[in-house]
Amino acid sequence: MQRVLTINRRSVLVLTGAGLLSACTRDRFKTEPVVLGGQSVLPDMTIMQAIEASADHTRLAAALKKTGLSEALAGPGPFTLLAPTDRAFANIRPKSEGARINADPDIFKRTLRGHVFPAKVSGVDIAAGIDAGTGETRVLGLNGIPVAFSAEGGVTSAYDTRGRRAILGPMDAIATNGLIHVIDEILLLPADDADADETAETSQ
Repeated sequence: MQRVLTINRRSVLVLTGAGLLSACTRDRFKTEPVVLGGQSVLPDMTIMQAIEASADHTRLAAALKKTGLSEALAGPGPFTLLAPTDRAFANIRPKSEGARINADPDIFKRTLRGHVFPAKVSGVDIAAGIDAGTGETRVLGLNGIPVAFSAEGGVTSAYDTRGRRAILGPMDAIATNGLIHVIDEILLLPADDADADETAETSQ
């Protein structure tokens, strides 16, 4: 079951446990395997196996292992992973944010956790949330920070709390323990979250 809350006249899809959206079935998703980085995501692959097999996600695979998230994404799930490409990792803007993320393991892990949802959230679910709201729906990541979604001209986009846009595609790669949507940007932590981290470091 999913709860939909309306905050500031926008629809917010709140996912608070791995058992939510249990009504999602494979029939609602694409039946043809989705290709990620030259490799088809096969029905017997976990999310982590699919990311490791993708030529476009070598940096994400390494990051997931470094932060320990690989264990969860190799487990039963269900999860949905917003999967930034290698190019997204190489082009984090502003550059100061890229440096901050790479220099601080806690920020790095918290940032990555924002790309994982504790349930299956398909393209159909996102579209339904957008239609039910006022052109936007939000889903909470494992770090407790919402990711906003909107669609225009057949393109679905995700936004972090700073309003930075990531385009989704390919979408709905089906793994044994959830779904993968590729994105072309890293979703950053809120600006005040980053400022708090910097202040804590300075005071030490």
